[in-house]
Amino acid sequence: MEEELLPINEASQWASDYLDRPVTTSNISYLIQYAKIKKYLDEEKKIKINLNELKEYYDENLVKKQESWKSRLGKDLNWALSFSHLRESDTTRHVHRLHPYKGKFIPQLVEYFLDSHLNTFKKKVFFKEGNVILDPFMGSGTTLVQSSEIGLHSIGIDVSDFNCLISKVKVGRYDLVRLDKKARDICFKTKEFSQKIFDDSFDGQLKEKLNEFNKKYFPNPEFKKKVLNGAVDNEEQYGEEKLKQFLKENDEFFEKNGTKDKFNLLSEKE
Repeated sequence: MEEELLPINEASQWASDYLDRPVTTSNISYLIQYAKIKKYLDEEKKIKINLNELKEYYDENLVKKQESWKSRLGKDLNWALSFSHLRESDTTRHVHRLHPYKGKFIPQLVEYFLDSHLNTFKKKVFFKEGNVILDPFMGSGTTLVQSSEIGLHSIGIDVSDFNCLISKVKVGRYDLVRLDKKARDICFKTKEFSQKIFDDSFDGQLKEKLNEFNKKYFPNPEFKKKVLNGAVDNEEQYGEEKLKQFLKENDEFFEKNGTKDKFNLLSEKE
């Protein structure tokens, strides 16, 4: 492949064709932001991507990973069940997006085993419409939601009250017109409260100061690349030192505005 620089939109199209799955411009921007690939600027200061570097990244992190697993587990490995071709918006569709949950199954994976389709790997249907599914460790309720979608009844059990709450909210029945009205009312009152309590000028000044500080001590993507390469000895210690430095340099600003934000920042981990 010849040395070639592409704008982000063309790079995303190339990656989509190469991987046979949707790759958005946001996905490419993410790789740049987190120093996975370099960015180049043309004469008009527009960001370009080196096609060789992009291909090397995907080969190393996706293609070779798939080949490695198949060599260990066998060529009949159903790689489609990794659902790596799906975007985050697809795997957190509708109610699955209501609340983050680290142990959440990808809904498409649950659906694969519950529905009635058959293929080379799935040779038997285990559930029929009207059956009851028992999930004794329901977590955030993914199995319950997918059961409901394909006409199955479900019972979920979990030791966590919060998990039970999430699941109940996801599978509940709602008056959508009333829900929309309530949501708009909450947003309006929140905005009204915010305008009365918070000083937007202070927020703007603080963001400006943070932006300048971050450019100097946490340049992106250079700093992230240093972290990835192990060039920063103690990332956590470095961050705490710079936090204290920022607060000290801007002590007069905080005192003038009478904010307690600096104390909240220092005790954030507590």
